[in-house]
Amino acid sequence: MRYTELANILTKKITDGEVAIGEQLPSELALSHDYQVSRSTVRAALDIVQELGLVTRRRRAGTIVTAHTPPNSYTKSLHSIEDLVNYAAHTERHVIDTALVVADDTLAAALECKPGTKWLRVRMLRTEIGSRDPLCWNEAYIEPAIGERVIDVIPNGTGLLCHIILDEIGIAVADIKQTIGAVIVEGETARQLCIADRTAGLQITRSYLDDGGRTYLVTINTYAAEKFRFSFWIHRAHRT
Repeated sequence: MRYTELANILTKKITDGEVAIGEQLPSELALSHDYQVSRSTVRAALDIVQELGLVTRRRRAGTIVTAHTPPNSYTKSLHSIEDLVNYAAHTERHVIDTALVVADDTLAAALECKPGTKWLRVRMLRTEIGSRDPLCWNEAYIEPAIGERVIDVIPNGTGLLCHIILDEIGIAVADIKQTIGAVIVEGETARQLCIADRTAGLQITRSYLDDGGRTYLVTINTYAAEKFRFSFWIHRAHRT
């Protein structure tokens, strides 16, 4: 079991109310025994649950449940594909519609493709598990030949589209290019996020590449400014 799976199990127990606020979670040693994982896996899983704002951890006091639902703003540290999986495991997608589109100059610039390129577009709204409040407006652009084979199995739920593509077709992610920038949220995107038109927001574009360097999936994720904070660590490299 990976730490992301354990984090998902613990989060569900808390959000389902199986553990009362103020109650202590089992110790790292007990969780390690119960789920047959290492203590480092347990600690990594608890880090995720803590980042979601559901628990606090204190030395000698253990891990205490402080909330049954995550706070409105979402803070996530994303510095590997595994961390991106963590994020997707703790949010739910709700598919709004799908369509075959042809990239005009504006869309081609956003997707870094040639104008006239065809894509299967899937528009979705993401919410945090256990909450109806919108977190992110997501537009996914899938290579049509791939999209035709997976479109019928993209359900509402958690997880990444690239995992559905892997399970159905066998195409795995080798690299993800991520671009982050400020954006003015307007029109339907603002309505879906339940914010005023022309509100400041954050937009994250991710291009998914296979082993051959081909971009087969691009997602454009738009957040209201107060709904998302992006954090990462910078470590000093050790000289040898």
